[in-house]
Amino acid sequence: MSDDLDARVLRRLERLRAQGLERRCPLPSRTGVEYELAGRAVVGFCSNDYLGLAASSVASDLPQETPFGATASRLVCGDSEEHRALERALASLVGCEDAVLFSSGFAANVGALPALIEPDDHVFSDALNHASMIDGLRLARARVTITPHGASPRDVRPSAPAVSWWITESVHSMAGDRVSIEALAQHLDHGGLVYLDEAHGLGLFAGGAGLARAHGITPTVVAGPLGKSFACAGAFVASSRAVAELLRSAARSFVFSTGLSPLLVEAIRHSLSRVTGPEGDQRRALLWDNIAHLGERLGLADVPESPIIPIHVGDNRAALRASELLFERGWHVQAIRPPTVPPDTARLRVSVSAAHSASHIDAFARDLRSVFSTLGLRAELRRAS
Repeated sequence: MSDDLDARVLRRLERLRAQGLERRCPLPSRTGVEYELAGRAVVGFCSNDYLGLAASSVASDLPQETPFGATASRLVCGDSEEHRALERALASLVGCEDAVLFSSGFAANVGALPALIEPDDHVFSDALNHASMIDGLRLARARVTITPHGASPRDVRPSAPAVSWWITESVHSMAGDRVSIEALAQHLDHGGLVYLDEAHGLGLFAGGAGLARAHGITPTVVAGPLGKSFACAGAFVASSRAVAELLRSAARSFVFSTGLSPLLVEAIRHSLSRVTGPEGDQRRALLWDNIAHLGERLGLADVPESPIIPIHVGDNRAALRASELLFERGWHVQAIRPPTVPPDTARLRVSVSAAHSASHIDAFARDLRSVFSTLGLRAELRRAS
């Protein structure tokens, strides 16, 4: 029977290869943005380490007696005061009453959305939302209206239903643009509910609290994955105390998962102090200088809205070839293809870090333009949607 399964799997893999959609995990020997990959020294322009914290050594102030494992679900015996204290701190960061820790951003969304959305609710979901949000809504069996990317519920349906959720990202992971703050505020002011994923917004704006908080807005629910600017792992979902209590009872990815390792809890606590303190302010200033610098070097008309600068290619194989040519010149940029992005919108997802130097950016922009010229792609680079 295993031979039958292997034969079937090999046929599927061959179809993926033929479509330019096979994926492989690169294996870098990484320290910061400069590292070795497949025997070649490269500079990475594809990570989510926006503040450049990921290369930090283990903090010397982490308690030496911190246990390694949580031992069980937090509803059994895996809870601790350290877990609760971190949840309170993260909730305070985004302006909410309480929060619940999850093992990953994916687990947060596939757990929280089905726990909170009820059958009679109407849901508006951005067309480019992350896969975890899409899967969470499928599990919720919700009545979903997919809105064109960037459109608000009121753009699509001016007279919104009684219980109306808007599910969206603050900074969209593959498009790099921001949600409209004015539209978020309007939806909330009209009695709507907002579930905002701040995965790519946390750490970037004033105080490190995310896009909404930086503009004085408190969404109904905030999802906060911690593997990007925080350079850790895990995630939290923040809201009212009542919502947090419900999640602890009804979010299946919380109920049926071992609690976060106490070591990870301490690492997140340490990262939180760095992201929100003077060091975070300095790193944010460096990051936004680098974003503006790269945008200028690429000839973009406007300063990019985030560290994510998607460069449109379209064809899967052309995107892969562009990635390969950049790698040959010492740059690591992954080609992003369907199903991560819609068909015919393959792209290079360029991401900027505070750890990049001005010389990194100048040389990368020069080589990126050269590669596009070699492949006969548009000389005037344009943002992907």
